[in-house]
Amino acid sequence: MTIEEKFKRLNEIVEEIESNSIDLDKSISLYQEGQALIQDISKQLKEAELKITKIEQK
Repeated sequence: MTIEEKFKRLNEIVEEIESNSIDLDKSISLYQEGQALIQDISKQLKEAELKITKIEQK
């Protein structure tokens, strides 16, 4: 999954949770999925930042 797809899925999760049309168990499940996506996105962004830093140092 690309970072763009992860952001899109994260936005879908937020919208679904905010809609208040789902039960508590589904909300918790979506929250956990969202947290995992946030961690993945953060990791990818840090890796990209390191690559850019290395390029700039050359």
